[in-house]
Amino acid sequence: MYYLAACDNDGRCFGYLRTDNTISKDPDNEIDKLICFKKKSEANEKVMQINLGHLLLPNGSPFRVTAIKG
Repeated sequence: MYYLAACDNDGRCFGYLRTDNTISKDPDNEIDKLICFKKKSEANEKVMQINLGHLLLPNGSPFRVTAIKG
């Protein structure tokens, strides 16, 4: 499974993305609420969408994400 880790502009991970697009600070206890993908290609597609929104849209995501295998 692949999960989406939220990162600040310096590339430091500060949490994992939940299905409601909020950030989980305690992913071990909220594993069922995290966004997950079976295939890396599916995770990378979502990563690209979120990161492009972060860069290009004024009201886009306030963070970047990366796919993490878990």
